[in-house]
Amino acid sequence: MAFPATARKRRLLAAAFIGSAALLSACGSGEDPADGAAESSAASEPAAGASESAAALPEPDLADIPEVVAVVNGTEIGRDIFTTTYEGQFQQAASSAQASGQELDQAQLRTTVADNLVSTELLRQEAEKRGIEASPEALTAATDKLLESSQLGSEEELRAAFAEQGLDDAAFDQQLSDQVKLDALIAEEAGDTAPTDQEIQDTYDAAVAQQESSGETATPIPPLEDVRAQIEEQLSGEKLSAAAQTLIAELREGADITVNL
Repeated sequence: MAFPATARKRRLLAAAFIGSAALLSACGSGEDPADGAAESSAASEPAAGASESAAALPEPDLADIPEVVAVVNGTEIGRDIFTTTYEGQFQQAASSAQASGQELDQAQLRTTVADNLVSTELLRQEAEKRGIEASPEALTAATDKLLESSQLGSEEELRAAFAEQGLDDAAFDQQLSDQVKLDALIAEEAGDTAPTDQEIQDTYDAAVAQQESSGETATPIPPLEDVRAQIEEQLSGEKLSAAAQTLIAELREGADITVNL
């Protein structure tokens, strides 16, 4: 699905800002990877009236956001970074709420965004404490990922997109470096995240059994060999997420955190 340029740039900024904190919710969707593969072709097609639905989405409520949203061990998290991150997550949250027939709880979303920013700052500080560096190869790989997700054609276009949202080259380089360090920190904590053949088979079998028990067999789950890579990625992500959550819980125990929302 193609997004308008402005929305796409905001999503890019949000991805750079919140970084590995996204791992905190990676296991929370409850969607089996094999199930997701079965539905991917249908999901990729725009639903009738999609533009009308998008137009009906509420506006982000960012009134009364303080200049300093939070302070983590003496480091301030400002309103600008909070606002950009919130806007980057708002559209998806609002669309999901609309699809389920619920009203988006923006107060809860603001709390979640602030909490994720605090978690990201804790991880950033821990990476710095451990002396984790961002290698040129890792920086290049991170840039390539941003290019792929944004569907932009070059690093110059990517930097220009960020610049339009107020992130100059120096700030972009700093954010990218922080992201790489956070990824390295979580990988260090998680260790080997490659799933075993048995874990892959068990996940696939569970997805098949769940579909059969629900009776929703109109779109059968593809054969294991067709979704194996997707299952591997999902299981690896779950292990990274678990490691991130454990580390953040430990860091929060000894941290001085103030949230001003």
